Amino acid sequence: MSLVLKKVLKAFLRSRDLAFSLDFAGGSGSKSGGEALGALRWQGMDFFYRPGTSDSFVAYECMLHGKRNAYYSRHLPASDSVKTIVDIGANVGASVLYWKSIYPQAVIHCFEPIPTNFAVLSKNCEGLPGVFAHNMALGDADGAISLIHSPGAANEGGWSIFQRGAAGTEEKISIPIAESGRYLRELGLEKIDILKVDTEGAEKMIIKGLGDELLGQTGYICGELHGERDFELLDYLEQRGFLVGAKKNLRSVLFNFEAVRKK
Repeated sequence: MSLVLKKVLKAFLRSRDLAFSLDFAGGSGSKSGGEALGALRWQGMDFFYRPGTSDSFVAYECMLHGKRNAYYSRHLPASDSVKTIVDIGANVGASVLYWKSIYPQAVIHCFEPIPTNFAVLSKNCEGLPGVFAHNMALGDADGAISLIHSPGAANEGGWSIFQRGAAGTEEKISIPIAESGRYLRELGLEKIDILKVDTEGAEKMIIKGLGDELLGQTGYICGELHGERDFELLDYLEQRGFLVGAKKNLRSVLFNFEAVRKK
C-alpha cells in the first residue's frame, strides 16, 4: 500500500470526507492560489480551507487527531469554568473550531495578522456565536513588524519574524503590531481562562506584552515553540506562578508547551 493511500485512508476514517482526505494526502492534484475553498463539515461546524496548502494538515492536527490533537491536554480547564479564550496566531481557524467544540459557551478572541490567512479565518468564524476575529499582530510594544514568508512552498500560512532556512529572496510584509496587554484590555478582557499562542517564534514577546496584571489573571497557556530562546519563556512563566510542561522530539526544533497556574 502506497504512503499516499495510507494517508488518504487515515484522514478519511476521521473526516469521512474524500475530497479533504485526498488533499491532506497530497493526492488531490490541487494547487494553491486562486482556487475555490474546500469545506469540511466537523462537529456541526464548517471548516473552509485552501486546497493544495498546509490548511488540511493543520485541520487534521487540530481537529481530527483525537487525544493527539495539537492542543488536547488532560490539564485543560473544565468546560464549565472557561468563559474567555484568546487564540493568538489563529491562522485559518482550525484551533478556533477545536476550542468551540469543547467550550461552546466561551467567548473567543482570535488573532491573525496575515491578510490571506485572515480572509479564511473570518469565513471560518462566520456564524460561530461569541467568536471575534482580529486582523492584528500582538507583541510587547506598539509599532510595526516585518514578517518573512516560509521557505516551504506548500506552507501558505507560514510567516514569521524568524525564518530558518530562508534564502533572503522570500516575500516580506510589514504589518502594524500592538502591545498585547493594552490591546486586550481595550477589548474589555480582564481575565483569560485559556491563552493559546502559536506565532512562529514570537511567543515570548507576546506573553511578556500582557504585563504582570493580565498574565496574573490567566489560568492556562498553551502553544507551539519554534527554537527562538524557548526555554527563557518557560522559565519566565515558572517565575510567575505557572507549572510548565513541554513535549519535544529530538529531531524537531518545534515543540508544544503548556502552563497551568498554581492553585
